[in-house]
Amino acid sequence: MGPLPVGTLTLLFSDIEGSTTLLTRLGPRWGEALSEHRAILRDAFVRHGGREVGTEGDSFFVVFTSAPQAVAAAVAAQRALGAHEWPDGRPLRVRIGLHTGQPELHEDDYIGLDVHRAARIMATAHGGQVVMSQATHTLVSGALRDETVRDLGWHRLKDLPQPEHLYEVVGPGMPAEHPPLRSLGVVANLPGYPTELVGRDADLRAVVAAFETDGARLVTVTGPGGTGKTRLSVAVATELHTRSPRDVYFVPLQTSDRAELMWAAIGEAVGSVGSVGSVDSAVGPAEQTPEHRALAFLRERSALIVLDNLEQITDAHHVVAGLLGAAPRVAVLATSRRPLHLAEEWQYPLSALPLPPRRPRDGQGTLAPDEAEQSPAVKLFVERARMVRPGFALSEDNVGAIAELCRRLDGLPLAIELAAARSRLLGPRALLAHLDSWFGEATPAADRPERQRTLAATISWSYDMLTDEERRVFRQLSVFAGPVGMDAVHAVVAQDRDPLEVVSRLVDASLLEAREGPDGEPLVHLLETIRWFAGELLERHGESEAARLRHAEWCIRVAHDSSSLLNGPRQMAALDRIQAVIEDVRAALDWTLSPDATGDRFERGLELLQPMDRYWYRFGYVQEGRGWSDRAMAVLGRRGLEDSPHVVDALHGHGVFALQQNDVATGARTLERALGMAQRLGDVAREARESNSLGIARREQGDVDAAHALIERSIELARRAGDTQREATALSNLVHIHLDRGEYSAAVTAALRAAAADEARQDPWGAAIDRTNLVNALLHAEGPGPALEKLVEFAPTTVGLGDIDLSISVVESFAAIRAALGDGRRAAALLGAADRHRESAGLPRPVPDAALLDRCVAPARAHVEPVEWDRAYAAGRELTIDAAVAEGLGAASDDGRHQSAEPPPEGGAS
Repeated sequence: MGPLPVGTLTLLFSDIEGSTTLLTRLGPRWGEALSEHRAILRDAFVRHGGREVGTEGDSFFVVFTSAPQAVAAAVAAQRALGAHEWPDGRPLRVRIGLHTGQPELHEDDYIGLDVHRAARIMATAHGGQVVMSQATHTLVSGALRDETVRDLGWHRLKDLPQPEHLYEVVGPGMPAEHPPLRSLGVVANLPGYPTELVGRDADLRAVVAAFETDGARLVTVTGPGGTGKTRLSVAVATELHTRSPRDVYFVPLQTSDRAELMWAAIGEAVGSVGSVGSVDSAVGPAEQTPEHRALAFLRERSALIVLDNLEQITDAHHVVAGLLGAAPRVAVLATSRRPLHLAEEWQYPLSALPLPPRRPRDGQGTLAPDEAEQSPAVKLFVERARMVRPGFALSEDNVGAIAELCRRLDGLPLAIELAAARSRLLGPRALLAHLDSWFGEATPAADRPERQRTLAATISWSYDMLTDEERRVFRQLSVFAGPVGMDAVHAVVAQDRDPLEVVSRLVDASLLEAREGPDGEPLVHLLETIRWFAGELLERHGESEAARLRHAEWCIRVAHDSSSLLNGPRQMAALDRIQAVIEDVRAALDWTLSPDATGDRFERGLELLQPMDRYWYRFGYVQEGRGWSDRAMAVLGRRGLEDSPHVVDALHGHGVFALQQNDVATGARTLERALGMAQRLGDVAREARESNSLGIARREQGDVDAAHALIERSIELARRAGDTQREATALSNLVHIHLDRGEYSAAVTAALRAAAADEARQDPWGAAIDRTNLVNALLHAEGPGPALEKLVEFAPTTVGLGDIDLSISVVESFAAIRAALGDGRRAAALLGAADRHRESAGLPRPVPDAALLDRCVAPARAHVEPVEWDRAYAAGRELTIDAAVAEGLGAASDDGRHQSAEPPPEGGAS
């Protein structure tokens, strides 16, 4: 064949992509496929003047004296391979790399840097691809016929000190698209993910814009473990490289714990390890540190460096500052659970994925699958579950469990993926039931970093970096169930320290979430998964009892402070305050009223019930209030009743909630016990309260005379105790007694006295109840005109107070008045609205009130066809409270158009 050529040559390297996998799949037929592959390539190489230098396994090394002929041979080979019918229909995909240079002939082979460069170029390619160097591209420019050249940008090649500008040849009969090249410093060198990034489009755009639009050189993506910081950063790097090709280096740092190791990891990632040709000549090779080599390599380059997992490196900020200072064209994208706190740092806190709503958009029925799947958290679960259980889909049957599962997991991508990985064996409901048990179990995804194999390991990674005092605070913060302010942190976990200083360090470590509260002050909270971890540690360290007791005492103070304002002009502020801590109150009650609660623990539960009973009663949370009261009664039943103010309060709340649920027998019995205990204690204020409430119970039992006596007794005791609020409440309830007895003028008088007392006390809620009772008294004493005039005056304001029971009473008053005006259809609609909202709130209409309302509505109903009545009633059931009030208000002149069918029936109204 003659001697090997010398001089300027184009070197071609090729091999089969995934040959080991193909060997396994083809088995005995691998040899047949390999022979066919060799024949096809040799034919193409020989036809274009190629000289085969070496063949090893499935690879070729061929040289050409003509660069255009070398490219033509590569293209012909790829087309022939693509058109060939392979054994078992499994095509062999060959990658080809080309470089032009002057290799040195040595014996029967070539040596030198050009040979290594050609081999490295081939190693970057994918099956079916032809990649060439800039030297080759220069020689073939204009010589290609049907093919085109695609600029792939600059790439770092392994073991080579300088980057190479690479190009791809594409044309008919060849694959049109390929993944990014497998080179150092490009997106292919980033971690690969077999699945798409879900729910992070806005985050991706924001971080990319920080670099491209805002000119940032350092962006740190922060967030708790499991939020997907690394995944987002890889996507950002990929997008930035696509828009503007540059060197991109991914530096995994989870095993580094100090600056020296961080520099070594950077040097290894950029390929500067052992590269000494361009470093400072004043420093000899033996003295060249990883920092010297990395900075010398990067100093003049344009590059993006992704530093993944910085939080455990205490002096990481010095490394990053040095890198940015020495390499002015380098930008850094970092991921960490805490920021670096450098002057030029752009922080991007990464939140969990958005969760599905708890209720449908229309507020009716249950969440539909198509609406739930709008949540990225749900979408991620479904996609990952489908990977282990083909055919898995969101349905009416499982949507509720999946939505709740995502909520319980706080929308953390890692947690959702770990849960979905168990879908091979467990359905969504079973997963939800087993949720707590698998938090610490290993995930089947063994390719994850060790620190992400379990949720506990992920969180422990950050926990281990805290000081002993910070760990103690972190553990004790687990007693909080919702966002809390610095006052709560100080009271419960940091009594002798500045709470802001303590939480700042935990926020930096991404173990604690922080946001601005309505008053501008910071609120902090633990994500549920992190709170679970901290709670486990709290129990293990024996700190749970003391921390939970302090938490309960804080809840008591907040509840008392807020409850005392519920009947005054600041009641809406009090409502906001209670609602802000309601999850913590529930957590405290759950602990203090558990079946095994004793001593101070149970006493705190009784103490917390008293102010919360007022809230539940005031805003219509009767079912919840009754539930907690039932738990308290169960514990009291086991330990026996001892006379105390807290027990009287617990009995009172239980009795009142029972009455609101029309459990009159239980309510009366419990209130009798409360009254007897108050009398034994000599507590006049509590005796006045229990006399009033027992009077209501007697009325609902049908004993109006006993009710009258008890309520009059309450008025007397309240005056003796100087309790104007209690006196006004009893006066307002006296209105019902007078209406029951047909004493309409007396009812008006009692309502006016009660309203005057509550207005003097600046109690808008009490005054609203009084005015509602006044309307009903006026309806019977003076007719529907004056009653409607008064109701129109205050109805919107009353409904605006947020008391569902009182709001329903307003709608019922409108129904009674409209019926008295002869507007039966409107009365039916209003009655339908009231009934539906009573059912929703669990507030059945008291028997005496139901009888009075029926008597008011009956004459108007008799004048409406049953079908029309039913149609109007059904339409009313679709009305919201606000819509029902608007229906009741109608036009102010309606009372002139609808004349009363007959005088209001004796006995009163609702």
